[in-house]
Amino acid sequence: MTDKRKSRLARFKARAGKSLAAILVASGITALIVGGLYQGLTRSRDLIYKDHLDDTAAVVDGEKLTFRDLAFYVTYEENQVQKSALAYDPEKPWDYWDSNLGGKFVVSEAKRASINMAIHDRILLRMAEDSGTALTTEEKKQLENRTTDFYEDLYDDQRENLPVSYQTINRTISDIAIAEKYQRELAEKNDDTFASYSFDGKAYKRLRKKHDVKISDSWWRIRMGRITLGYGVAYSSSRKNLKRKTGK
Repeated sequence: MTDKRKSRLARFKARAGKSLAAILVASGITALIVGGLYQGLTRSRDLIYKDHLDDTAAVVDGEKLTFRDLAFYVTYEENQVQKSALAYDPEKPWDYWDSNLGGKFVVSEAKRASINMAIHDRILLRMAEDSGTALTTEEKKQLENRTTDFYEDLYDDQRENLPVSYQTINRTISDIAIAEKYQRELAEKNDDTFASYSFDGKAYKRLRKKHDVKISDSWWRIRMGRITLGYGVAYSSSRKNLKRKTGK
């Protein structure tokens, strides 16, 4: 082989090597992009609440709060927001759930309220237990009425779609009653108001800073409005229930 042919072959190999390297780099970048998009879509995909009851929603002072533990709060918050949604548009209440009010999405705020109420009650419940706070016989009777009122206020859709058992919901309602009793004691002790120690109150926010609280990323993947309300499929029965409750 002549020197000239050798030179051309060397240049060809060099170009081919560079082209192959460029292809490999481009393929690698493409794989990373596709992989990143897939992971992003996976992380953002809504969770089916009932399939994740034992998942951790938050950790409070080393104690796990599972999706099961938050079932009451989700049910309660969906009930409250649904009332506003039906008043907003009885034909298409999901428009309200998906709306942005004052720069905040209703769905996101419902999730935030649910988890923060649960964290608040768990902190105060443990403090109540440490202080020996418990319900009296009379308070337990009042609790029975309160529990009945809660279920009667639910839409039929919600009762049919409760993500957990009645016993689990009842335990949470009982824990909340103890936490609220301690909340009143705490407010009186510090010459403050009951509201100030609510989950969005100033005194409680100072108290919470003394506790180690971590909210799981998976919690933000639930879709409020679709857990106890037929997963957003149909609201016809909810509208009927609204008429039944209001007499309209």
